[in-house]
Amino acid sequence: KTKCEFSSQFGFGSSSASTVCVIKALSELTGAKLSNKDIFDLSYKTVLDIQKTGSGFDVAAAIFGGTILFIKAGEMIEPLSCQELSLVIGYTGVKADTVTMVADVKKKYDREPEKVKRIFEAITKIVDEAKEKIKEGDWERVGTLLNFNQEYLRDLGVSTEKLEAMIAAAKKAGAYGAKLSGAGGGDCMIAITSPDKRKAVGDAITKAGGQ
Repeated sequence: KTKCEFSSQFGFGSSSASTVCVIKALSELTGAKLSNKDIFDLSYKTVLDIQKTGSGFDVAAAIFGGTILFIKAGEMIEPLSCQELSLVIGYTGVKADTVTMVADVKKKYDREPEKVKRIFEAITKIVDEAKEKIKEGDWERVGTLLNFNQEYLRDLGVSTEKLEAMIAAAKKAGAYGAKLSGAGGGDCMIAITSPDKRKAVGDAITKAGGQ
């Protein structure tokens, strides 16, 4: 039995975090002295065995912490040193199914491969620039990049009316930018903001029906 400081209904990497904790504990108890990469490989394999799909980012985040640059399946896991990051997280109240959302994007790719490829290429460029801007602490530009990313995610069909309402409210309240988190379809959105705007952005997300 596991316990958590927040409800397991939130789609925010809790299943991956639990998997990592168990494998890390077994490593310590048995004296196996697994490296972080070993723990990642075992945890990611476990996630794939259970849900059959997933990028592995949640696993890496639970292991390495902080802010990381991640390429699918752990091809690259690069910790980024950055100044304090001011985020507001909003929960839609809708539990999303990652496996279903990934399958829906795969269907879209099968129908429109060139369009989806262009979207993925554009998102890759956004991530590359975001890496540098995070290192520089240019949060206003990072927020703009979040907004660009959200537009592409909307085009992929993984956003929802509730997510869009919460994202719009956050930006109107002064957030630098906002986007859905994870696979979409519900669960959470994130907004990047200056510290002095955090309360206003949080209140706006609540008024838009989020938590």
